Amino acid sequence: MLTGVNQDMGSGKKRAGSCEFSPLPVPQSVIGRLLDEADPSLYVMSSKPWRFMLFAGEGRQLYLEAVRQSYPPHLADRYGDWAAYQYTEAIPAHLIVVAPTSGREDHLLPAKAWSRRFSMLAAEQGLQAVWKMNDYQQHPVFMNLMGLTSEEQVLGVFHIGYGDQPALRGVDISRPASELMTVYDHLV
Repeated sequence: MLTGVNQDMGSGKKRAGSCEFSPLPVPQSVIGRLLDEADPSLYVMSSKPWRFMLFAGEGRQLYLEAVRQSYPPHLADRYGDWAAYQYTEAIPAHLIVVAPTSGREDHLLPAKAWSRRFSMLAAEQGLQAVWKMNDYQQHPVFMNLMGLTSEEQVLGVFHIGYGDQPALRGVDISRPASELMTVYDHLV
């Protein structure tokens, strides 16, 4: 058995790290609607938009190979089987978020804010959307195998799948922001 990987045979759920995903594929149309609803253009101040790369089904093998080849040899030997399971079996879809590097705009803070919105919308659909930012995502081998240019950067990757557990534990997403407003309309 692989280290760090569990499968509950009774439920058919596969555990990927601290998340459990159902083996059900996530339809491309569902992810497309989430992207449209989360609307990254609200967070981006650049004239060049972010773009997205979805790896699902057999396409997850392409994602795995890019990750595996960007690992240093000692890590590839140690975690290769674990990564293979995670990226091709336990996690139904990987969504890479790519931004242009031209200009002086820092995309990391907007990406974090937008990723939170995307995760909340996904949770409303019964999906887990786990945002990850890792060193391998900037590795030249990973970038090359993903077909990215030197004028692009990976902001992060969503690992997406259906799950039973709420994706955002302890977060009250039902409370309107207007309830958190204090009004100062006169002198005390």
